[in-house]
Amino acid sequence: MSYRKVKRSDLVEGNKEELKKYECPKCEHILTDAVQISCGHWLCHDCAEGIFQKMEGTPYCPRTECGEGLTFEEFFPDRFVRKEINRFIVACINCKFGCGWEGMMGELGNHLGNCEHNKTECKHCNQAFSPLEYQSHVDQCPEMTVTCPLKDHGCETEEHPTPETSPGKYDFISSKVKKPTLKENHLLIANSALPSPVKSAHSYSESHDLIVSSCGDKNYLRRFVLAERPNEILHDEIPERRSMELCYAPCQVRGDDQDLQDKIGQLERNNTALIDKVNDVESRITTLERATFNATKVWKIKQLQQQINDAMAGNCTSIDSSPFYSNPLNSHGYKMCLRLYILGDGIGKGTHMSLFFVVMKGEFDNILQWPFTHKVTFKLINQCGARDIMDVFQPDPFSPSFQKPKSDMNVPYGCPRFVSIKELMQGGFIEDDAIFIKAEVDTASSIKNNTL
Repeated sequence: MSYRKVKRSDLVEGNKEELKKYECPKCEHILTDAVQISCGHWLCHDCAEGIFQKMEGTPYCPRTECGEGLTFEEFFPDRFVRKEINRFIVACINCKFGCGWEGMMGELGNHLGNCEHNKTECKHCNQAFSPLEYQSHVDQCPEMTVTCPLKDHGCETEEHPTPETSPGKYDFISSKVKKPTLKENHLLIANSALPSPVKSAHSYSESHDLIVSSCGDKNYLRRFVLAERPNEILHDEIPERRSMELCYAPCQVRGDDQDLQDKIGQLERNNTALIDKVNDVESRITTLERATFNATKVWKIKQLQQQINDAMAGNCTSIDSSPFYSNPLNSHGYKMCLRLYILGDGIGKGTHMSLFFVVMKGEFDNILQWPFTHKVTFKLINQCGARDIMDVFQPDPFSPSFQKPKSDMNVPYGCPRFVSIKELMQGGFIEDDAIFIKAEVDTASSIKNNTL
């Protein structure tokens, strides 16, 4: 079975934006068999092996903003990220060609390697063809451009449509070419004066023949008549420039049209950029509205039964809370969030609900002290007034989970067996199909002089 990597830009709408953080910085495709390297970033397994196999000095992280030196000892499979990527439901990128396949992200690569709807778009007409159809079409496409036959005679446009696409071009040019004026000269001019004008007339005739043959119907356009008698000479010559300008007038019109199309394209790109900026600002506002800044997070998980059903079906095994911060006055502290596996993860999978603490990349990380050392308390709140379930942990200063983040999120750390599913269902923790989880960060337990 063949396998094909997938670019995020190839995907249709849906989970396209959510998968942005899972792009490999080396091959720019969605991560395949994700591994984590020593700097904390992710690569495809084969991309990482390629970096280490070169052995040309110290290998470096391919992410532009990082560039940190790498060690082979800290290159390991990241099963958590692999599961995160595989849980996304996506449609085949060939759906616009009629493919109705839809499935897990982890199965898309294998499907594309054998998809009967794989197509290639013609670069001239943008129509899609099967590989066999494409080979026979691309060299005969009616939208294909060709080199202008008048490029050596003043035309500045490098390419034109094939003649079939512009049937009226030659009729237009021929109607504009004026018949040259022929006048008899004085018959008494000395024979010694004849060679030079006659040679000039013949040379002009040859130039015009070349232009006429390039424009189409040579016999129809030829208007020049040479003197039949050796003592007849041309009194005037039609300027070649006028004839040439008429021949490539369509070229100039096409160039102006292309300039207009370029300006429209630039305006559309500017408009798209402005829309992206507005969306980014709205996203930031939404995040700030949902965030808390007092080192305490009370998280309400609604529609619990639906969350359980999604986890059982494998559609969404984990959910993340909105961010909260360790500074009680503003967002200048550590940025954090919670991750919950309704049906458990790791050693608690299938038997317990797992709860993890995640240190996130924040705007003020450079002025904070690392590693993160604040004590963290988890509580599952009993809504009937009985005993809450509580768990407390002190961060391990040597764990990568509490170092200064190099990517959007550090590796989650917490309690894979926070509460058993049986106790969750029977202990008065669920009311109106919702549960409450509280997380408290003890800012007083920070290392000395850390006032943030």
